[in-house]
Amino acid sequence: MFRRMTLLTALVLLPIGTAAAQRTRSGATKHDDAKYADDDAAKGPSIRGRDLEDFSPIKLFIDKRKDLKLSDAQIDALKKSDEQLKEKNQPLYKAIDSLARAMKPPMNPSAESDARIRDARRDLQETIGTIRGNYESAGAEATGSFDADQKTKATELLAKQKEDADKRIREKMKGG
Repeated sequence: MFRRMTLLTALVLLPIGTAAAQRTRSGATKHDDAKYADDDAAKGPSIRGRDLEDFSPIKLFIDKRKDLKLSDAQIDALKKSDEQLKEKNQPLYKAIDSLARAMKPPMNPSAESDARIRDARRDLQETIGTIRGNYESAGAEATGSFDADQKTKATELLAKQKEDADKRIREKMKGG
């Protein structure tokens, strides 16, 4: 009888002890995160290559094909152009991911790490500029086959997309 009570007590108290231990561990983790909660610079930039992939003008035109009233031939040409643009920018997207990681500050900052972060930031901005330049030329080339109404609508869409891209990139670079 005593063994049954001991076993029953152990089975009831074991989950309670485990839950308490887990709460303690997560509390410790929250404490570490709280130290950097207000300091975005401690985290570095959160930008990734896929963030810039979203701002492809070709992708925008394909997504808005009904608004632009694109023909099947125009859509096919845009899809081919999109593949070429992705292929051209793929190494640049990877470079963005690498440079964003390089901008993460170390636990113990030094003059060398500050210089490394500064260089990575410069390279990251140049890479983003290159991608956006590729997008501008691809967008201009794509609109070359559009009629007047399509060009007008496409220009409006591109202006809005550029504004959204500027805002999102600024937010993602904030930590750097």
